[in-house]
Amino acid sequence: MKSVCLLLFCLFILSGCSNESPTDKHVKSRDNIVDVRSQIIEIPMDETPISSYANLYSMGNYLLLKDYKSPEALIYIFEKNNFKCVANVTPLGQGPQEIANIGDFILNEEEGKFYVFDHGKQKLLSYDLDSLVANPSTYKFYIKAKFDKQLYPDRCCYINDTLVVSAITQVYKDLRYGELAGTWNMVTGEIKIGYENPKIRKRRFAFDASKEAGVYVKCYSRYDLMTICNLDGSIRFDVYGPNWNDDITETCHYNMDVRIGRDKIYALYAGVHHRDRGRYPSKIVIFDCDGNYIKTLETGCHILHFCYDKEFHRLILYTDDEMQFGYLDLEGII
Repeated sequence: MKSVCLLLFCLFILSGCSNESPTDKHVKSRDNIVDVRSQIIEIPMDETPISSYANLYSMGNYLLLKDYKSPEALIYIFEKNNFKCVANVTPLGQGPQEIANIGDFILNEEEGKFYVFDHGKQKLLSYDLDSLVANPSTYKFYIKAKFDKQLYPDRCCYINDTLVVSAITQVYKDLRYGELAGTWNMVTGEIKIGYENPKIRKRRFAFDASKEAGVYVKCYSRYDLMTICNLDGSIRFDVYGPNWNDDITETCHYNMDVRIGRDKIYALYAGVHHRDRGRYPSKIVIFDCDGNYIKTLETGCHILHFCYDKEFHRLILYTDDEMQFGYLDLEGII
């Protein structure tokens, strides 16, 4: 009888273990917290008024910024060595050299170009960065690609002149929308959807991808979950945090931005009610590209967006505090 009970117990344990995927990882705590607020250097931009609706991109010697509430033009270019504004181009509008509804940027650093989504016209616009900086008053973009308004790419990482890895928005007939991720062929328009965690019902996530690291990452807003995939969309790891729950929560977990720099993932984490001001997080959680937790940086400021500057190995921050812009040198930190 004891042998039968032991056998049944072993079978029960094995059946429970079989539900655990080899790609699942569980982070029990994120308590290796490093206070870096004294190391953040403010970037003065008093001469260039930027609204609270901006986003940042680092490309070569320049910091690119989109501001879709700008009273002048929507795209700003700054030199990274002194943060001087050298160009402000493309106004809001329906004209041939205007943008109706500006979206994300795709950085083609190999050719010195960046592409900008116009979701109002369902077009992807192409800019040559050096030519734009040399002649901002006369520069004209051209059309790189067009896309569908029901299933369209949003936040993208350039792979080659044909293919990007992208967060993808799906619009339903009742105007609801969901978020997926995969690849987009800019020539043919073909979209291939990658792995989606079956436990997630409402897919709102921050997204980034890295050709150098060979991965893309999704960090969910209402679930304590980070999903890391290979660039072809195959699952690498689902990383469940200490506050993971199968049901959607009222808590804002990962929020606003995630960035991949070198072989590390930098993700903003809030951990408060999604209507609290603290949903603009002050903490940056760092993982490696296999989903292993390393440390948490406490910045002391509410971060709206940030970017990784690979030329200087630093994070450039855009905040909802007295200091609007700042940067954090990562040398010696990670």
